[in-house]
Amino acid sequence: MKRRNKKNENKVIVIIMMILIVALVAGGYFYQQYMKKKELENRLNVTLKEDLKVQINEEYVLSSFVKEIRNGELLNSEEIVDTSKLGEQDVTLKLKNKDGIEEEYKFKIEVIDNEKPVIEAKKEISSYVGSDVDLLKDVKVTDNSKEDIKAKVIGEYDKNKAGKYELKLEAQDSSGNKEEYDFILNIVSDPNNRTFTTSKGFSGKVVNGVTYIDGVLIANKTYSLPSSYAPGLLSSIQNAFNKLKDDASASGYNLYIGSGYRSYWDQKIIYNNYVSWDGQANADTYSARPGHSEHQSGLAIDVCDRNEAACISSAFDNTVQAKWINDNCYKYGLIIRYPKNKSNITGYIYESWHLRYVGVELATKLYNNGDWITLEEYYGIDSKYS
Repeated sequence: MKRRNKKNENKVIVIIMMILIVALVAGGYFYQQYMKKKELENRLNVTLKEDLKVQINEEYVLSSFVKEIRNGELLNSEEIVDTSKLGEQDVTLKLKNKDGIEEEYKFKIEVIDNEKPVIEAKKEISSYVGSDVDLLKDVKVTDNSKEDIKAKVIGEYDKNKAGKYELKLEAQDSSGNKEEYDFILNIVSDPNNRTFTTSKGFSGKVVNGVTYIDGVLIANKTYSLPSSYAPGLLSSIQNAFNKLKDDASASGYNLYIGSGYRSYWDQKIIYNNYVSWDGQANADTYSARPGHSEHQSGLAIDVCDRNEAACISSAFDNTVQAKWINDNCYKYGLIIRYPKNKSNITGYIYESWHLRYVGVELATKLYNNGDWITLEEYYGIDSKYS
């Protein structure tokens, strides 16, 4: 009986020893796990936000990307991130853990551009028939990419036809982001700003009430000048006359300008005086109504000779001075504006003293070897009061 008890005791001891060993191993394992957990709980930990995509050239600070920091602090939270280039960018957080030791945490962000350019422009632009219009003049395009982006006009219009045209502005950045902007081009008729074509095929243009045909200013009974048009006597005709005067003196003539520039209001007084004295019908054959006088253009003069009593009258027509002027004025860019036998075309009687500056090239054509062609004939226009 005693031997059996001894054996049992030994078994019990073995079992207890095994239990102790298992307990020690398990305790060691759980202690190890506990210590790891404690270590993880005390370790510096950074959690980033899910969306790490940013727009190009927008300002972001480093803290913008951080969701949570445990067991430490972010030292460079207000540092600005470089977002000037598209694509992935390296970012570094500078941290300090619980023990005061500085660490770095690196990650990547993606710089993208999915924003459209911004177009600033007028919703409606007005223009006159025949006038050139710069549709991009007041257009401003900005973009977050800071690129220099030019807008372009989409759509068609006819500058010579009145109407409202629905057009678009389009701007696109290098990332393919495209913006469109709808606007209206309103082309309206304006007698003071228009274009036309003469019966001879010359291009005419009215600019602020002043008519030009093939670049030459026209003032006659059909085409008037605004009352505000007041250029004074222009240097082009003054210089031309000075040369003519110098050459005429070599032939014994002493020419001077008997009448040069006249304003709208000066002409009004002169014309009204003639009407009072001679009646409107007669006055209209030799005096222009205000706004229709070439003298107001600053390009016409009446020439006299100091040795000749006759001046600015038909008595001057048969003088040697008048003949010399008739045969030579074209060389200086001057023309006999109202030639003989052309009153039905120009609307005025023959005026041997009235010269108009048009430039040497055109004056030579109009001289026509002494058989003067009028501006009305050359351009295919008329001279009639409406």
